[in-house]
Amino acid sequence: MSTAPGGWSLRALAQEAHVLPKVARDAAEEGVIDAQHTVETDIVLVRLYGALKRLVWPEERRPANKDQGLRVWEAITIETARAALPDEVQDDTGLFVHQTGCELATGPGPHCLALFKLADQPFYYAPLGLWFNQLPSRRLTTEESQEKVGV
Repeated sequence: MSTAPGGWSLRALAQEAHVLPKVARDAAEEGVIDAQHTVETDIVLVRLYGALKRLVWPEERRPANKDQGLRVWEAITIETARAALPDEVQDDTGLFVHQTGCELATGPGPHCLALFKLADQPFYYAPLGLWFNQLPSRRLTTEESQEKVGV
């Protein structure tokens, strides 16, 4: 993926990910992204990290004032997303996040399979394909193709 000249600042990553700058700093501190060598796809990882840090599963106790590292399922989810970006991500790719990890799904069949598998437990759906298509370089590509088609 493209990199902004000199890399992306944590503030720019946070702004593009629609999270607070503190979330991007925390993601860098916890090793989700490398603050010295940021790339555009880090926007998706920061956005995912911000969503995961807010999740509290039923019967889970997480004191708000206590700083905690990545939970195991958070680390699994972030690494699954990192491995999928950008090559395995399509428009309908999503992550079904649950208490023990996640399911990466692309297409109606895998989405249904994940829904059936997780029907009796809480889960969070992260629309990776949508977030990936909202990256600055992808927005330009989409806008250019719409202009060519005359939309």
